[in-house]
Amino acid sequence: MTGSSFRDTFLPRCMAIAIGSLPQSEVEPTLNLIADCLPEAPFWPQLPNRSFLESMYVQYAQGLPGVVLDEVNERFYIDPGQADFADQLTCFYEAVMAADLDHFAIGRERASGLWEGLPALAERFSEKTPILVKGQVTGPVSFGLGVTDAKKKSIIYDPTLADVVVKHLNLKARWQEAFLKSCFPGLPTLTFFDEPYMVSFGTAFCTLSREQVQNLLNEVSAGLQGLTGVHCCGNTDWSLLLGTRVDLLNFDAYEYGENLLLYQAELEKFLAAGGYLAWGVVPTSAAIDNEDVDSLFALLAGQMERLSSATISLKSILERSFVSPSCGAGSLTPARAVRVFELTKKLSERLRKHYKL
Repeated sequence: MTGSSFRDTFLPRCMAIAIGSLPQSEVEPTLNLIADCLPEAPFWPQLPNRSFLESMYVQYAQGLPGVVLDEVNERFYIDPGQADFADQLTCFYEAVMAADLDHFAIGRERASGLWEGLPALAERFSEKTPILVKGQVTGPVSFGLGVTDAKKKSIIYDPTLADVVVKHLNLKARWQEAFLKSCFPGLPTLTFFDEPYMVSFGTAFCTLSREQVQNLLNEVSAGLQGLTGVHCCGNTDWSLLLGTRVDLLNFDAYEYGENLLLYQAELEKFLAAGGYLAWGVVPTSAAIDNEDVDSLFALLAGQMERLSSATISLKSILERSFVSPSCGAGSLTPARAVRVFELTKKLSERLRKHYKL
């Protein structure tokens, strides 16, 4: 976990936060939604429907040695067989050694919600300062499994490329953190590493060891000044993620909350060490049509109460918790995405009122 003094004193008390993606193709409507529904923790919106360049892997791929990008056919892979690959590696590691954050900037054409959206969002908060500002980066496990080489083999299994990926994403995150701070001066940051592929851990699709995964997550989150979190929107070995150095675990509490509660001892240790939980209890699926604040409150309150024990009080759990959608909203219709965000805000307010937080 980070040594940040902010973490030592900060209690979110069921603060509303969100994952990165939204279905809108224009920046402006997303900013209004974020400002209205996330008054304490705004974030920059990822807009994958706007461009192939804004999809979750391509968005962070700029500057990778050996990268091949075919925008016409929307194909992206890594080719270590390029004639100048060794020179690209040399350039890459020189930038890593120099901690040259500008070398790892996320291009304007790949993140309109960051470059256009975040400064405009900051203006909306000029008279109501939030508590923190959130960013996000695709995590190294998902990036390494989801991105392949020219032979369609996941690059995470190539030792050279695996090392490149984790260092690349770490410096992307550190550059992004600096960008967040430039738009919201003096505000603490929270950076999520999105790991949807962690659902594959322990299967034939992901043969990485527990130690390898934890090392990747610890390295990718190292050196950031603000809070760090890992987001997994499916079921996985939660003890693995709870055993990393990230400050926050974000999980799909709507579908998999009961699975997480099986890890009582690990959860208690994580929270006692200063960790946070972000309960993704607002579904980012068609199920959102059948839920309201009352139903989601009942579900989440029940899970939190079952986690409480003689070792860790319900009050402590509530104070160290965030409320979020279960995943990014990018696959939803714009109307459903709006409902997800509105319910997330209302649920946060309901929890705080009911438990007097």
